[in-house]
Amino acid sequence: MKQINILFIILTIGFIKIGNLYSKSQEVYLLPSTPYEQGKIVPTNDKLSLDWLIQYDGGWSSYYLWALYIGDTLGIYFEPPASCSLVEVHFCVYNPCQDTGEYYVMVARSKYDILNDVIYEEYHSSLSMPGPSPIDTIYADSIMELEIFGEWDWDTLIVSDMPDIGTDAFIGAATPMDTMFSIRIDAGVNPPYHAICWKQGGAGPSTNGPGWYSSWHLFWIRALVRVYENIRPSITMDKLDGTYYTGNRLVKIYTEDFDPDTSTLGIDNITLYYTLDDTYDTLDVAVIQDSVKYPTPGWEYAWWYAEIPGQPAETKVIYWIEGTDKAGMGCITSEHWYKVKAGTADYGLLYIEGDDWFGPGTGVHNAFAGQPFDVWNEIFDNIRTIYWVDTTVIEFYVSGPGGRSFSWLSFSGYDLACFTYTQTFRDFMDNGGCIFISSQDLVASGYGVLWPEWIAPPSPHPLRDYLKAYAGEDDWIFESPFIVSVDNIDLLTIGMLDEVTVDCNLICQPTWVGIFTELDTACVPLFFDEEGNILGYRYEDPELHFKVVWLYFPFHAITDTDVQDIFIENITNWFGVGVEGEHVEFIYNLPMISPNPLSSSTTINFTIPKNEYVSIKIYDITGSLVSKLVDENLSAGIHSITIDTENLTSGVYFLKMDTSTFSKTRKFLVVK
Repeated sequence: MKQINILFIILTIGFIKIGNLYSKSQEVYLLPSTPYEQGKIVPTNDKLSLDWLIQYDGGWSSYYLWALYIGDTLGIYFEPPASCSLVEVHFCVYNPCQDTGEYYVMVARSKYDILNDVIYEEYHSSLSMPGPSPIDTIYADSIMELEIFGEWDWDTLIVSDMPDIGTDAFIGAATPMDTMFSIRIDAGVNPPYHAICWKQGGAGPSTNGPGWYSSWHLFWIRALVRVYENIRPSITMDKLDGTYYTGNRLVKIYTEDFDPDTSTLGIDNITLYYTLDDTYDTLDVAVIQDSVKYPTPGWEYAWWYAEIPGQPAETKVIYWIEGTDKAGMGCITSEHWYKVKAGTADYGLLYIEGDDWFGPGTGVHNAFAGQPFDVWNEIFDNIRTIYWVDTTVIEFYVSGPGGRSFSWLSFSGYDLACFTYTQTFRDFMDNGGCIFISSQDLVASGYGVLWPEWIAPPSPHPLRDYLKAYAGEDDWIFESPFIVSVDNIDLLTIGMLDEVTVDCNLICQPTWVGIFTELDTACVPLFFDEEGNILGYRYEDPELHFKVVWLYFPFHAITDTDVQDIFIENITNWFGVGVEGEHVEFIYNLPMISPNPLSSSTTINFTIPKNEYVSIKIYDITGSLVSKLVDENLSAGIHSITIDTENLTSGVYFLKMDTSTFSKTRKFLVVK
């Protein structure tokens, strides 16, 4: 890759010089900050220098932004850690096509504080409206050429004048001049969004553009600056999770201070402040130093702690740290907060996991209203504030007075997957715990199992040991809305329609719905796509009696709110939540045959509510008897049958179940 101008030879020399600079200098990553918070600076080696690499990408993602249009401009809004001059801007680009091309790059002073003064709307929403141009003085620009194919590479824009920018914010940006250009991104970054882009339209060229928007795609653009003044101290602290604990809570604090003049090195004073229930009364707590370390001349690392007094249930605590170093430079952290709540005896926990890109359940009917579930929503008050819970909450429903039940709504299911690896979860399930899962990306993202087709890892593994899902295919359905067929004679789906519509667009989520291709033989399929693939099931362990309901699509995207209500009420009854010792009887159930058509043998489960004679037979299209699968007295409960296609020719067949009071027929097709 090269720069097409007279500076090509100079730039080639510059690459060599940059490599030496990085190996000898102190690189510092300025990580994404929140409004009114100074970015955290993290040194990467122990050599003292005043050259700093400002980096807002996370350093791990392998995504790229595809389907760019000529003229789209992808940029990063940089906030210098201190007064500095601008040395270089680096662009991580990707060429997926076997061809060359060009793109334009530049770095410019920003007109606005885009995180505070002008809030640019995120362009993925069809309701987003563009903001004003943030570009002011252009410090440097150039045309770059794409020469790599299917690989990442960094291009470097040298800012030859090294302008004195002080602490002014600036923007580095790249613009494709043909369509094969793309740029590396971190996908799904939390706000504040440092990405700033000019797009043809809000969610595409047919919507609200053209103009400037923000993006939760974080573009891989970095800037090298030269700091020439003392920087502010860096202070970070624990983010305390939501809790049922009402006692004092310990906050761990970490500080960094840098000053070439070691006589003014170190934190001079530091205080934790907090308010209760969004009041304006500010309280303070003394901060105590635990230990301190001087790794190199000019650096001090220190560890501190403070205790926030205990608070009664239903109290929201907002807290922050203010500190000053001995050189008089001050730092104020962003606010953190947590909620103290109280669980309800015999209730289950509804946990809404905040890894959903726009917040799970946003704007969707609450089917759990009036049901015996305590709600913890990581997306608090429908704003994108990640809000976890501590062990006191989980333990309340695992081993405390709670109802030994979890309903867990998520997208990628990171928190859920982590929980299922714990001994706490194993104890919970081994003692008859109940869990309802709605997650369309738990396997590929939460568990990190191979995508798209996956096989559960060998035991011990939660997928195999407790969720009883042995194989499947992630991202099977991409379009929304889509139709889900319901086996509505099961005890969990009785009262529901034969078909329901699921529309992920209602909850601002991508549609990456999966299917299960192999389940435990005791699993009861409940939901199917139009081809008969399993989208959801239930399972009750015959020995340990734990119960699992798993939907491979977002439950809260079902468009019929009555259907939502019926399903959650049925689950609540089956789990026995809210009523101590409640037992739910089996009902008659002959499920739909899956897959359908059949090309090989398959096993299905059926249930009966009492001990009685059962007949299950296969008939062909003429009504002639083909095979007897069951012809005997059976006990109440779950039973299995196998439809053996070895002796069946291609064609239409009927599976018929009869008892003294129940009759049900299922149609299936054999294709060889």
